Amino acid sequence: MLVYTLILGFALDSLITKGFDQPDSFAFLNRFILYYFAFEFVTRYFIQSAPVLDAQPYLHLPVKRSTLIHYLLGKSMFHLLNIMAVLLFAPFTFMAVWTRSGGSTALLWLGSLILLSWTVHYFVILFKKRLDDTVWGLLSILGMVTFFIAADYFQWFHLTQVSFLIFGKVERLPLLFILSIGLFILVYLFNSRAFLAGLYPDEWTKNENTHRSNRYDFTFLKSFGWIGEWINLEIKLILRHKRTRTILWMSSLLLLYGLIFYTKDDVMQKMPDIMLFAGVFVTGVFMINYGQFLFSWQAGHFDFTLTRPLSIRQYIESKYWLLVTVTFLCFLLSIPYVYFGWKILLVHFTVMLFNIGVNVYVIMNMAMWSPKKINLSKGGTLNYEGVGAAQWIMGIPILLGPYVLYLPFRWMGYPNIGLIMVGLAGVIGIVFRPYLLSLTAQRLASLKYKIASGFRQE
Repeated sequence: MLVYTLILGFALDSLITKGFDQPDSFAFLNRFILYYFAFEFVTRYFIQSAPVLDAQPYLHLPVKRSTLIHYLLGKSMFHLLNIMAVLLFAPFTFMAVWTRSGGSTALLWLGSLILLSWTVHYFVILFKKRLDDTVWGLLSILGMVTFFIAADYFQWFHLTQVSFLIFGKVERLPLLFILSIGLFILVYLFNSRAFLAGLYPDEWTKNENTHRSNRYDFTFLKSFGWIGEWINLEIKLILRHKRTRTILWMSSLLLLYGLIFYTKDDVMQKMPDIMLFAGVFVTGVFMINYGQFLFSWQAGHFDFTLTRPLSIRQYIESKYWLLVTVTFLCFLLSIPYVYFGWKILLVHFTVMLFNIGVNVYVIMNMAMWSPKKINLSKGGTLNYEGVGAAQWIMGIPILLGPYVLYLPFRWMGYPNIGLIMVGLAGVIGIVFRPYLLSLTAQRLASLKYKIASGFRQE
């Protein structure tokens, strides 16, 4: 990553002037600085850890808590991501900005970007301390993304214009540099106060007890018998472990995936069939993300599961109803897309039927293909644990399956009939649900000991 960043830094000027045919690379780049910091925030959020987690080994030492906090926060600066802004913008500064606008302008501009990058570093730490892995954290990110998409779509303002006003005005660079210093110091002080308040062992005990008392129990599911109880257990597994919770939150975030296509009129006119792809992904996002590891999530207690007074058919059916129910909820949450046209709602309903009538069986059966053990205590960032050949191949039938039924009619000039065929395939799968679930259960019954043995060997 760092090597690529450095190469990009040296190539940035010629890439803008020659590749994008822009006469002023400095002005052009300033329009996208805010996008860069948004990208840096996301990258840091998934890669960067909170330094307070390293405090425990030092608490017995005769050192002031405030000194310890400043030491840990200072130590956190020795992170590779903190030199990304230097590697990317320093070569551009001396190759393009210095020669065209002078040394003082170049240094003030570069210094402001570096200070703001370090500010993002401490802001991410503070964000993860307060809102990491919480609903409010997800809603804040969703709200910010939605706001800027809406601002661009409804022509309130463009983020590129705001970015140029902040970074592109040469006469404002001294003020920007001073404000960058002040913002950096302010965020640092907020961090030190926040970590100091939560550094005491009794605070950890309080948080641990609160976490233990936070029991997720959907008792109404017990009215559905064994299947309901196993669904309840699966939901508890999802909500209690960080990696599965990340799947849930990311699936919620990816419900906005359709905005990439539906807000672009030119894309919808040139590639109207892209709605089918977006619909499969939007309505089946949880089914795909969670279902591909359907049995790996329980690898740590799969042997125990096999000893329970529960038939393989009931076990499979509980997973089926979990995936189907969440898929239907995703469809309901996607109804606001009707703002961009009633046909989008029709496509989403059609592919939702296909997901719960066809794709759900594809996912459950391919998830049995040599599943790998997953440690639920680990996070999901850059974690490929559990990923095998099945996860790479699974996307082919899931995303391309509807097109096999749709495109022949589309090419003949009957796209609506193609959509009907896609929905009809889903309806057939729903009608033959008992038979298809029995086949899936029989396959798991024949593979259960091999799967259990594979989990024990890892």
